[in-house]
Amino acid sequence: NKNMEKMDSTKIKDKNVLLAEVCYAAKYEGKSLVEKYKEYKQPNNDSDTDICTALARSFADIGDIVRGKDLYHGYDDEEKKQRDELEENLKTIFKNIYGNLDKKDRYEGDTKNYYQLREDWWYANRRQVWKAITCDAKAFNYFRNTCNGESPTKGYCRCNDDQPNADKPNTDPPTYFDYVPQYLRWFEEWAEDFCRKKNKKLNDVKKQCRGDNGTDRYCSGNGYDCTKTIRAIGKYAIGDECTKCSFWCRMYET
Repeated sequence: NKNMEKMDSTKIKDKNVLLAEVCYAAKYEGKSLVEKYKEYKQPNNDSDTDICTALARSFADIGDIVRGKDLYHGYDDEEKKQRDELEENLKTIFKNIYGNLDKKDRYEGDTKNYYQLREDWWYANRRQVWKAITCDAKAFNYFRNTCNGESPTKGYCRCNDDQPNADKPNTDPPTYFDYVPQYLRWFEEWAEDFCRKKNKKLNDVKKQCRGDNGTDRYCSGNGYDCTKTIRAIGKYAIGDECTKCSFWCRMYET
């Protein structure tokens, strides 16, 4: 999350200031995702990804970053350096928070990475972070009934009719993605993207390799018309429609 990378550890001395910074980063991330989603849903675009699911995935990523569990270490050396600096900043921030605690017994032996303190902070504040990341998700709903185990969200991907101008306390997020291991979330996202692209390519092949009204067209993978080709005597007939079919078959195979 680009906004979290800008956090100044020297200015964040307590848990409330950290919450404000994380919520600001989440709101920025959520707004960016909602704007991108509108592009994906253009008439000729094939993406069916639900915006609430996309927000839930990003919300979970933020949770992993805060808790020191993020498996993504950067695409290149520059991004890796930024990720390492963010982790060091978070360690410093939680060291400051630890120093201001009245009761520290729970965190004895964990004063290097502060994993338990980070875990507790996230659990205590995840509701507020979810509210922040969904601020711009007006009229969007989660894909299944998850509020109190059986009720749907009603706008803003939130439960209990919660919304920015009617902020309701103790409203849990409709997701527990932040407690699903990150590699499993990545696998699910990859599988979803693979199936979406596969279905699109398969539909393209069917459209290009069948005759009018879906009737059969007999073409080889090399673009030959099988109804006119006689391999035994070396007669190969290339048909225009079969050439197009061959192109789309190769697109599907790759």
